[in-house]
Amino acid sequence: MGKSLGRLTAPASAGIAVLLFAVGVALVAPAAAAAEKKPQLSEALVKKLKPAQDACQKNDFDTCVNLAREALPIAKTPYEQQQTLQFIVFGLGKKGDFPAYAEALEQLNDNELQPAEEKVKSYPNLAKIFYQQKNFEKAEKYTKLWTETAPSPEAYGILVAIYYTQQNCPATIAAQEKGIEVEKAAGKEATEQELRILNSCYYRTNDKPHREGVMEALVKRFPKADYYTDLLQVYQDENLDKRALLNLLRFGVEKDYIARESLFVEYADQALDAGAPAEALRVIDVATAKGAFKIIAQSDRNGKLMAAAKQQTAEDKKLLPQLDKEARTGKNGEADVKVGLAYMGFGDYDKAVEAIERGLTADRVGKVKRVDDAQMMLGISYFKLGKIDAAKKAFTAAEADPRMTKAATVWLQSL
Repeated sequence: MGKSLGRLTAPASAGIAVLLFAVGVALVAPAAAAAEKKPQLSEALVKKLKPAQDACQKNDFDTCVNLAREALPIAKTPYEQQQTLQFIVFGLGKKGDFPAYAEALEQLNDNELQPAEEKVKSYPNLAKIFYQQKNFEKAEKYTKLWTETAPSPEAYGILVAIYYTQQNCPATIAAQEKGIEVEKAAGKEATEQELRILNSCYYRTNDKPHREGVMEALVKRFPKADYYTDLLQVYQDENLDKRALLNLLRFGVEKDYIARESLFVEYADQALDAGAPAEALRVIDVATAKGAFKIIAQSDRNGKLMAAAKQQTAEDKKLLPQLDKEARTGKNGEADVKVGLAYMGFGDYDKAVEAIERGLTADRVGKVKRVDDAQMMLGISYFKLGKIDAAKKAFTAAEADPRMTKAATVWLQSL
């Protein structure tokens, strides 16, 4: 992966929507509780909790929390401890003291009387609080519980953030892939950030096949120069077919995605090799205007490339009418396609279409060496003429050839 990803940020967690407990504890006398066969609070505890309850109802949460904390040592039974902790959790939540809130909520969850559904409701808050505190051990614990009890893209997003922040790419990949599965089941597609994180970790773990798939998804759904040049590098590393590479470079220049001198030079070289010197010269002009093609001396590589492109372009311009005439009278589809390539290089797309289509007719196509490449050139020429339906048809035909599939797919996805 190149340096084009820029700064990756961990998925931002949503604000902490604290699940507060309603202060509805009935602080009844022990005798009354016994008569109704309900768990009892001791008289000593009631004396402490009743003022705490009153303070909470008056929105005096400092007093509410302080009194409930004073009462906690008096609470002896699981029921008494549960009721007391509810006041503490409620007050701390209302105060916005989330570190203390999380600590008290953990205590409450450890209580044997705490309902399972209430524990489940607490996991998102605990996960978010501990992540924001950078307590990744506890954040991971509660986020995993969250994903196990109520899986959601948000839950997996936080789990990804935990792992990615710690540069744990294997765990990041597993969590992100699962999160994308959950999104897909809900009818949603992966976000750009999610794909970027996968791309980064696939690169770090040298997982080339998966990285290629993610880069293709980024180019398709979020077309940007950085993603395209990274994908192009991936393809180049695979020793992609030269004609396919040429058509990918054509796409990059068409979309103004290419800025590197090396890619412009590669394009010009490939165009010359394919027999399109006018196209090579045009690309050199584009690169020169961008400051991405410099000639230090006529004897250096760029100088020689420029000289060859100029010389061969002049020769093509002089010979093209005669070559076109000869191709028309013959039955060799390859000659027609080469004439079409020359016209395409000069920007004469109407004549390029005419020549290439002639070469692809039933009585001529048998001698065309690369029908897939001819279809690509036909599609590009139609695209330049604004005839999108015809371009799609040609690109689709080219896509059927495994050598040209990747290049044709990129062009098709852009239409």
